[in-house]
Amino acid sequence: MGFVFPMAAAVYRLREPLRRGLNRWSTGLAFWLAGGIGGLLTEAFAIGGNVAKPPAERILMHPHPAVDLVFGIFYYGLFMGLWLILRRRWGFSVKNVFLVSGLFGIATEQGGAIVKGMATDPVLGSLTAFLVSSVYGIFPAQAMGLTQNRWPPAPRPGFQAHAVAAFGFFVFWAFYGLVVHRGLLLVFPKP
Repeated sequence: MGFVFPMAAAVYRLREPLRRGLNRWSTGLAFWLAGGIGGLLTEAFAIGGNVAKPPAERILMHPHPAVDLVFGIFYYGLFMGLWLILRRRWGFSVKNVFLVSGLFGIATEQGGAIVKGMATDPVLGSLTAFLVSSVYGIFPAQAMGLTQNRWPPAPRPGFQAHAVAAFGFFVFWAFYGLVVHRGLLLVFPKP
């Protein structure tokens, strides 16, 4: 989990060469690719932090590391696809993307265990929530930061945009969990 902070620092430090590299693609594709790759790097860090644990104790989408990355391609691809739809409609800023994604992470990670942890132990729970929100917020916010000057003007996101984003992320979470994840488990069953 802690590796996302050095990743954020590295992307910030290398932002100009990364932006030049992303310029070969359209704005939307560059945003989606940057976020998807950032998400997969985040997942690779999660694998690194879990691989020494017994398979049943790993906090991953799948206990087998390579298969977990396959699941990650679908998860982060859909996650960034939703952000792409939202950004084309509203002018979400880097900060908006970080906060919305971070709140989504707090609400959904480990089936709501982070929210429960905040209620039962506010100090440790809040620290955990900060870390989880950073994990979920950094990779899409970096994608926005790398492409933000290329987007055409769009209305500032108000209450309606944030409500649509919240609903969209709920639908994403349900669709991924109930359809995509279950379908992938048919192809790649857990041991």
